Amino acid sequence: MKQTEQHITIQEAEQLCQLYMDCKLSLLEEAELEYVLMLSNLNSPLIRETRVLMGITPNITLNNSSQSFILRKMEKRGFLIWTLRATACVIILLGSILLIRNSINNTANEKICIAYVEGRKVSGERAKDIAEADVVKMEQFMRIATTQQALENAKVEKFMNHKTHTRK
Repeated sequence: MKQTEQHITIQEAEQLCQLYMDCKLSLLEEAELEYVLMLSNLNSPLIRETRVLMGITPNITLNNSSQSFILRKMEKRGFLIWTLRATACVIILLGSILLIRNSINNTANEKICIAYVEGRKVSGERAKDIAEADVVKMEQFMRIATTQQALENAKVEKFMNHKTHTRK
């Protein structure tokens, strides 16, 4: 694959950066701009801001001892991050278990029923009776809706079968 290197002026780069800021570049053009900004040494406030937004760090050349130091530091950081993530997962798991246990114990010991009728709070047996009546109404509605759906499905099936038979 033959690679051609094209030089871009600072004005052209700034124009592309402004188009990027205005969200007027396609994904391919954004990728090309990112590639150009990574490889070029062009510098202006707009170009620096675009590099920051794209997450482009300047190219740094290091000698072997600096590279090995950075690699060791990154390995330690990776282990630290992994350890912190594992610890956070364990804490979340334990917290969830405690929360579930407490909620199960609380609901087993005391059942509270609260209803609002015309904006007024009702509790105790009256609220429980209102809730049970609403549940019964809802179940009746669901049965009616299921029956209606079955009737509609039967009509559609009959229509489709009739239509199929008349075409043959």
